[in-house]
Amino acid sequence: MRPAIKILVIEDETLLLEQITASIGKVIDDFDRDDVEISLLEASSVAAALALVRDDGDIQAVVFSWDSIVFEFELAAHLTSDSGAADAQRDDDKTPIENNAKVIAAIKSIRPELPVYVLGDAVKGLDIVNQARGIESFFYRNDIISDPESILGYIINDFDDRNETPFWTAYKDYVVEANDSWHTPGHSGGASFRNSPYISDFYRFFGRNVFVSDLSVSVDSLGSLSDGTHAIGKAQAAVANTFEVRHSYFVTNGSSTSNKIILQTLLREGDKVIADRNCHKSVHYGIIQARAMPIYLDSVFNAQYGIFSPPKMTQIKSLIEQNTDAKLIVLTGCTYDGLLTDLKQVVDVAHQHDIKVFIDEAWFAYSLFHPALRGYSAIAAGADYITHSAHKVVSAFSQASFIHVNDPEFDKDFFKEVFAIHTSTSPKYQLIASLDVCRQQLEMEGYKILNELLSNVAELKAQMAKFTRLRILSAQDFAVMFDHFETDNIGHDPLKILIDVSALEYSNQEIHRFLMDEVGLEIEKFTHNTILVLLTLGGMRSKIVRLYNALKRLDDGAVNLSKRKNKSALPTEIPPIHLSDLPSKAFFSKREAIPWQSSVGRIAAGLVTPYPPGIPLIVPGQTIEYAHIEYLQALASQKLTVQGIYDGDVYVVCDA
Repeated sequence: MRPAIKILVIEDETLLLEQITASIGKVIDDFDRDDVEISLLEASSVAAALALVRDDGDIQAVVFSWDSIVFEFELAAHLTSDSGAADAQRDDDKTPIENNAKVIAAIKSIRPELPVYVLGDAVKGLDIVNQARGIESFFYRNDIISDPESILGYIINDFDDRNETPFWTAYKDYVVEANDSWHTPGHSGGASFRNSPYISDFYRFFGRNVFVSDLSVSVDSLGSLSDGTHAIGKAQAAVANTFEVRHSYFVTNGSSTSNKIILQTLLREGDKVIADRNCHKSVHYGIIQARAMPIYLDSVFNAQYGIFSPPKMTQIKSLIEQNTDAKLIVLTGCTYDGLLTDLKQVVDVAHQHDIKVFIDEAWFAYSLFHPALRGYSAIAAGADYITHSAHKVVSAFSQASFIHVNDPEFDKDFFKEVFAIHTSTSPKYQLIASLDVCRQQLEMEGYKILNELLSNVAELKAQMAKFTRLRILSAQDFAVMFDHFETDNIGHDPLKILIDVSALEYSNQEIHRFLMDEVGLEIEKFTHNTILVLLTLGGMRSKIVRLYNALKRLDDGAVNLSKRKNKSALPTEIPPIHLSDLPSKAFFSKREAIPWQSSVGRIAAGLVTPYPPGIPLIVPGQTIEYAHIEYLQALASQKLTVQGIYDGDVYVVCDA
C-alpha cells in the first residue's frame, strides 16, 4: 500500500476554497481503492502555506489557486531566513504573476522536490507558465471544481513516479518467483548453507531472503551495472532526477572506488590537478593511478582539538590563478568533523579558467534536501563531479556509493571503460537495491527526516548548554580555531556533533570504554580532546536521549573512571608538501624499506598517514625532511596509529 498522499491547497477566498476542497474530498471518498489514501490541508494565506511547507514534511503536493491570493506577506516573524521565503515579500510594483511566482519560488526554496499544481484563469495560463518556474502542471480552476478527478489523477501519478523504485521492485518480484538456479552463486539460494551441519547457523542468522536474493548477473531483466541497462539504468536515471544532475551511477565497492573512477576518467599522465591535501587517501591513490601531477593545498590544522578545516580560499584562488592549465581541482566538501567549504566561490573561479571541479562529498549526501544545508551542497554550487558515500549518513548498505556528473563535456564512453576497470563483474544486487531505495527515501521524506534531526540537535544543544564540563563545539569555537572561518564563509553541518571533553578528568580511552561497555554507545571518532557523534537518517530521538543521559553522567562525574594520563596535544603544524618527482613515478619505482628515523633526504615511495587527523604527512615523490621525523616522534609518544609505517620502516625510492 502506498503511503498517504497529503495535499496542501492554497486559496484565500473561503467560498472557492470550500468548493475546491469539497470537490477533491468527494473524489477521495468516491475512490474505491484500498491502495490510495489522500488527506487535505488548507491554507488561506501565503504565510500560513509556507509555514506548513516548512513544518510538515509529509506534504507531497501543493495545489495553488493563482488568481485570488491576497498578498499579506508578514513572513519574517515565523519563517527562517535559510528557507529563502523572505524573498517572497510582496512587491507592489510587480504584477500578480510576478508576485505569485515569488510564492512558488519560496515553496521550492524550502522543498525543491515538492510538486506545485497551479489553478488559474485559462486565458493567463501561458503567461503563468512562462514566468513562474517550478510549476508541475497548470489547470483551469473552474474545470477542477467541476471535475476534480483530473487533477487528482495527475497528483497520484506524479506521486507514484517520485516514489518509484525501478530496480528494487523488479528485483523483489524476480526473487519472489523462486526460479530454479542453474547459475552462480554456488550456494544456490542458500542450499549449501542450509543443508550443512557445519555452516547452517550462518543461514539461520541471516535468514532465507538474504540467500535467495543473492543472484547472479545472469538475470538479464535486472540489467547490467557496467552498462546501466534495464532496471539498473532506470534506477540510475531516477537518482539523477532526484539529485538534479545530468547522470548518476551506482558503485558497489565504496566511494574510495568512486573517487578513483572519476580521477582516472579526467586525468592523463602529467596533467596538473589542484588537490586538497586533506582529501581521503583514495584521492591521493587515484592521482597516482592516473599518473597526474598534484598541486597540493596546505593543511590547516588545530592541534588543541585534533581537527582540520577546509583549505584557505585565498590559497585555492591563488593556485588556480597560478595553474590555469590545471585540468581539475579536487576538494572535500564536508570534513569528517562537519566543516563545510563555500563551494560556489571555488566553482566560479575554476570555471573561469575551464578547470573542472570534483567534490568528495562522502559525509554530506543529504545536503540538497534541506534549505539549512543546501547552500553548501556541491551539486547546488555547480560542481562537475560529486561522490556520495550513501552508506555513511543516508540509507544504503556499506560499500554503496553514488557518482553524480554535471559536466556538459563528460566523456561517457571513456568513463564506462574506467568504470569497468574498477567494478566487479559480479556486483552485489542487495547493494544496488539499497541505493535505489535510498534515493526513494531522500525524494519522499528526506526533508522531513532532516527537519526532525535538526530540531533534535537544537534541543540537545540547548540542554547540554547547562553542563559544566562537556560542551558541543559551535561555529563561534571554529571561528576562534581557524582565522579564515568567517572570511571564507565556512559552514558547519550541525548533524556532526563535536563534543569538547577536555575539561573531564578521564582519559579518552576510559571515556570510550564507558560509552561502549557500560552504556552501549559506539562513537564515530575520538581525538585526545573531542568525541564526534554522527546523526544520520537513522538517528532516532530515543538514541539522542540515551546519548544525552550518558553524557550527563560524564558531566556530573557520576562514573568511576581512571584519570587522564596524557593531556599533551598533537604537533601544531603539518609540514607542507614539496614534491621532488611525479608521485606515480616514485610509487611505481623500485623501492626499499628503511627505518623511518633514518629517512631524512630520501624520496618517499608510499603514503604515510597519521590517525588522527588522517591527513597524509608524506606522499610518494616527496623528499622526507627532518620536520616529518619530529612530527612522527611526537605522534609515537602518544601511541597514535600511523598508516604507511611497517614494523618501524617506511618505503623510499631506491638510490640509483
